[in-house]
Amino acid sequence: MADAREEWFGRLDRLEVERLARSAGLPTPLSALVAEVVTRAGLAEERRGEVFAELVGHFHDGLAAGRSPDELIARFGDRTVAARLIREEKRLTTPEALGGAGSGEGWFRRLLRDIRYAARRLLARPAFTLTAVASLALGIGANAAIFTLVNDVILRPPPVAEPERLVNIYISSPTYPFNVFSYPELEEVRRETRAVFSGFGGARYAFAPRDGEGGPEMLPAEAVNGDYFAVLGLRPQLGRLIDSSDAPVIGQQPVAVLSDRYWRRAFGASPTVLGQPIRLSGAGYTVIGIAPPDYLGTNRGLAPDLFLPVTMMPQLERTSPEELNSYLNHSVFVRARLRPGVSLAEAEGALERIATDFRARQVPDWTEATRFRLIPSSDVIIYPPIDRLLVPAAWMLMVTVGLVLVIACANLAGFLLARAVDRRKEVAVRLALGASRAQLVSQLLVETVLVSALGGAVGVWLGRSLLATVLALDLPLPFPITLELALDWRVIGFAALISVLAGVLFSLAPALQSTRLDLASIIRDESAGGGRSKGALRSVLLGGQVAVSVVLLVAAMLFARSFDVTRRADPGFGRVGAALLWAAVRDQGNPEVSIERVQRRLGELAGVTRVGLISNIHLNLVNSTRADFSVDGVDPLPGERYLNAESAGVDSSFFTAAGVRLVAGRTFTVFDTDSSAPVAIVNEAFASQYFAGRDPLGQRFRVPSGQSIEVVGVAGNAKIRSLAEAPQPFIYRPFSQAPTAEPWFVIRTTGDAEQTLGSALALIRETEPEVFVLQSRTMARHLETMSLPLKMAAMALGGFAVLALAIASIGLYGMVSYSVAQRSREVGIRLSLGADRVAVIRLLLLSGLKLATIGAAIGLALALALSRLLGSLLVGVPAADPVTFAVVPVVIVAVTAVAAYLPARRAGRIEPVTALKAD
Repeated sequence: MADAREEWFGRLDRLEVERLARSAGLPTPLSALVAEVVTRAGLAEERRGEVFAELVGHFHDGLAAGRSPDELIARFGDRTVAARLIREEKRLTTPEALGGAGSGEGWFRRLLRDIRYAARRLLARPAFTLTAVASLALGIGANAAIFTLVNDVILRPPPVAEPERLVNIYISSPTYPFNVFSYPELEEVRRETRAVFSGFGGARYAFAPRDGEGGPEMLPAEAVNGDYFAVLGLRPQLGRLIDSSDAPVIGQQPVAVLSDRYWRRAFGASPTVLGQPIRLSGAGYTVIGIAPPDYLGTNRGLAPDLFLPVTMMPQLERTSPEELNSYLNHSVFVRARLRPGVSLAEAEGALERIATDFRARQVPDWTEATRFRLIPSSDVIIYPPIDRLLVPAAWMLMVTVGLVLVIACANLAGFLLARAVDRRKEVAVRLALGASRAQLVSQLLVETVLVSALGGAVGVWLGRSLLATVLALDLPLPFPITLELALDWRVIGFAALISVLAGVLFSLAPALQSTRLDLASIIRDESAGGGRSKGALRSVLLGGQVAVSVVLLVAAMLFARSFDVTRRADPGFGRVGAALLWAAVRDQGNPEVSIERVQRRLGELAGVTRVGLISNIHLNLVNSTRADFSVDGVDPLPGERYLNAESAGVDSSFFTAAGVRLVAGRTFTVFDTDSSAPVAIVNEAFASQYFAGRDPLGQRFRVPSGQSIEVVGVAGNAKIRSLAEAPQPFIYRPFSQAPTAEPWFVIRTTGDAEQTLGSALALIRETEPEVFVLQSRTMARHLETMSLPLKMAAMALGGFAVLALAIASIGLYGMVSYSVAQRSREVGIRLSLGADRVAVIRLLLLSGLKLATIGAAIGLALALALSRLLGSLLVGVPAADPVTFAVVPVVIVAVTAVAAYLPARRAGRIEPVTALKAD
């Protein structure tokens, strides 16, 4: 076929070559020049086609650069000389220049030629290029941003040695399926499992107050045992890491290892820091090493600045050694390394023998239902209960941004289909000149892949900029989030893959359509249409875009309504203006006196009406405190010895300061001391669950020590762990009977809570050197933390949905505009025959709305099916929320109606005479 076309081109005379040049878009003077040079060169048939294509491309580039035909002719020089030089050059050129058979260079030369030609085409049409690149950049950028986040949190393996031999170990019970270890449990299990584990590492998150020239600085830290770094197989960047010699006895060996980030930030990466002391919580710690730069701690996203021996926690927190040695202080995450040849089953058997011993000895918190749970570390991302939410959320985001990319690619395909009609004459000429259909399809694919590559490069930059912006936001989180967001091979490979796939898959159909032509009719008739098939395919793409937009809008609105429900939910506390301070009192002699002094001074601040104390504030994501107890006539869960409920110590001012209602009985008084009869205030959920049908006042419950506690009051229910939870039992104990050296101060104020918070921080910093503030925030910000996941989901999905709808609307606008351009002659005839302009506008508008309506109907059906998957993530809103499914179609139709109306109205202004004269 190609040989026949080359022979046909070889027989063309000068006038016919000139006509082909005009058909390729060159002005008449340049077409004449091309024809003269081609015929004078006297080349063989296949050489003539190559020279023709090169000359046409050369003059197109000059015209695109703004030069006039006369200027291009003048710059070309003597035609006879040019023809002779071309003849001599082309006779020495092998057939590989055309990409034909020959040496192995043919395909590469053809590719380079296609790339050069594609670049010229894109530069000559900047409007199309910028629109296509921007559309793809938005889609690819959203995907790159989410994938970078997923890669950093989920996919990137931790830099540990032989990860296949690492296991995470938890303590499992019906109440806590994945509880962590206490320090004495860690030490006992480590000693008793040396036959199956070569190392047993433990780490707990902590805050280390560093004394500096500008005042105390709270540093996130990890307190680790002596096996920790050896178990992970980590090597120091400088110095050495903590080992078994650094944690032999509680309170000894005050040493510290700095993280790479903190070493660079605080010490300028100076090696002289080794051996130097830093003051933490009033004591000197010797810096012995720098951690490897790619290690960011046990829990991803919570990168510590320091690593300290776990045996230094009593000094660091100014608590007694008994607290670290308590079996009830579950705070240590454990990872162990299997010995070579030891299987998981053997390790589980060894752990079960220890569990049997713990149950027989009635170790605190160990019941008949308590077991060790062993999980390969490669199966744990952060923490199993968190992973169960993290992985579905990651998949949901990836699917969402994938849909946005599909819409952007569908838009690109629509643009290419429309442009294929405009390029039909160019394609016909190139086919006539000897190009095969496969060569043309390949060249058109190269052009689109080049666009998608540009879109991918811009998209990666956009995605990283978006992530950096989001992470820089002042989010209401209780601890700093640290992510690397490295541009590693996974991110680059993912962006390159989706860019190439987007370019190939969505341009293949337009490329095939544009090369399926009747050459003779196209060359003779320059007004030949693009065919119905292209219009049908564009309609399918547009309907799909609208359908996907509907799905995203439904998901976004479901999360937005769910967020609104949580925002308006009554937490049972905190609806008053207040500030919160979580402080650590480092006075080992008498911390209660320091706490009372700080509370009194805070109460003297302007606008402060009440200052209350609580050992653990409600809705605290960092930790929780539970109490075991028994009630006569109430049986615990099967396998458990005790009932269990959240508990906290509070003073008499807490209920008023925090806005918790007292329903019955009395609050605590100054007479409820550690030497008086033990009392408690329970909430309504506790009273109804354990004292049903009885007056709760005067009732008693017992704790494992045998102490009997009298209920003296009933408080209103308050949210304990989440805003979406059903009422949970809660026990309030007098602060003097359940003290802590790290209380929360609840500062109620009639003024601005943020300003009060600043005054409180300044007061403590200036007058209380033994008090370190671990966290500080307003009560409103504290409550906002609990609804943050839903808020972020609503914002992310809403942003992606609006982006998708905008892209789909641009596609609809472009399709209707193109339809108007193609049907201008038809519109002119209708108007000349007396058709009403409003009727013409309605006709074109309805054609666009019809597609949008069909797409919206399909989208609603898909959204209804997919919304069931979101049911577990929603709060207070059904998956098939009628409000959402009623509002979204209205929004879609309204937006698409505007997009279709604008070009339709323009069509109504066409003058019949002008339209009929147009070809």
